[in-house]
Amino acid sequence: MIKERRDPKSFGFLMALFLVLVGCLVGCDHGSLGLRGGSVEGYVVDSRTLVGIASVYVTATSEEDGEDTAVATKYTTTDSNGKYSFSSLRSNVWKLTFSKTGYTPIDSKASDSISVAVVNGENIFLPRVEMVQNFTNQYVRVKGVLRDSINGNTITYGNTNIAFGNTSFSNRLPTELASGFDVPSSVGAIKVIISVEGYKTLTIALDNLVNDYDLGTISLTPETYQIVGRWTNAPGWVVSAAPTATIIARSGSNVVSRTTSVVGDGDQAFALENIPRGTSVSIEVELLGYRMNSPITVYPNSDFQGTIYQNFDLKNNFSAITRDVRIIYMSSTISSGDRVGAYCEQTGTRWPEVTVTNPSGLTLGTPEVVDLGTQALPTGFDFVGYMLEDSSGTHTATGVKINDDGSEAQIVTIK
Repeated sequence: MIKERRDPKSFGFLMALFLVLVGCLVGCDHGSLGLRGGSVEGYVVDSRTLVGIASVYVTATSEEDGEDTAVATKYTTTDSNGKYSFSSLRSNVWKLTFSKTGYTPIDSKASDSISVAVVNGENIFLPRVEMVQNFTNQYVRVKGVLRDSINGNTITYGNTNIAFGNTSFSNRLPTELASGFDVPSSVGAIKVIISVEGYKTLTIALDNLVNDYDLGTISLTPETYQIVGRWTNAPGWVVSAAPTATIIARSGSNVVSRTTSVVGDGDQAFALENIPRGTSVSIEVELLGYRMNSPITVYPNSDFQGTIYQNFDLKNNFSAITRDVRIIYMSSTISSGDRVGAYCEQTGTRWPEVTVTNPSGLTLGTPEVVDLGTQALPTGFDFVGYMLEDSSGTHTATGVKINDDGSEAQIVTIK
């Protein structure tokens, strides 16, 4: 029998093929062929808003594994929602770094950097990465419109200073804020201080200045002065009646201040307050029984702040509203020779005395009705009564009110 002989060349080929297969298996364990690699994914968000950041540059770098495996590096960017992903990463420990203009980068040495052990065949979802905006050398535009809180007009003149935190803009026009100022971006509370000549300084607190900001319409309160008025030459009957006057200060057609005041005993002063500094005003008064001869105008100095004193003289600044009052005396006991007269207790107005006589040449006897004539009296006040005296005593008409200034005489009958 002939023995079978082995071909040395065939044996060597089989051995080489075996070694290649072993190498392939080892290589697959390390993911070098990409057949059994792992993947990772995650999100990058803004640390302040927690909104995803687009176009962040993400780098994944593998560590050396001590087996002469070369360090590998892969790159990607986040999508519009801040999502990123890496696929076909070989089994190893990978470090991820993140960078984008306007944000503080997260490098491999940062405390919040990410290291992940990739396992073949697995997808790993990584924790959210929060990047902090870096506002160095970044600016936002802040604008607004300044209006006068009294008249509602846009403020167009007056030296203006505006401070945004530590950044100040001095010697400006108030209208410049409408086009806006470029202010360094900042995170955290910031105060905007607006100072316009002739107006009270206003402070606005903002949470931050990281984006362009419109302050909208900003109302500024003018610096003000007051007018202290005093009633003079008020008749006693007006003081006793203690009417309430309405006092109005106008600048043009705008009412800038108003108040009320009782014309009575004691301190009769009143104040018109919060009149814009440098504004001239025309003062009008509504007072029971009186008309103003003309409005009283006050002219302050343009830089004046304080108090102006002004008298309101009922004798010189006002005219009493009057009406003719006709007094008629009626009595069945009147006798010839009686002396009849009348007067108003409040104003002291007197009617001429009349001596009653029998009509000459007639036998009708003494008349029972005597017309004392008319006198002008102030209207709008409730006078207690009109007194009349004759030989039989005193007669009074009580509760009579001259309540308007009609064209015809008001008749008061005393019996």
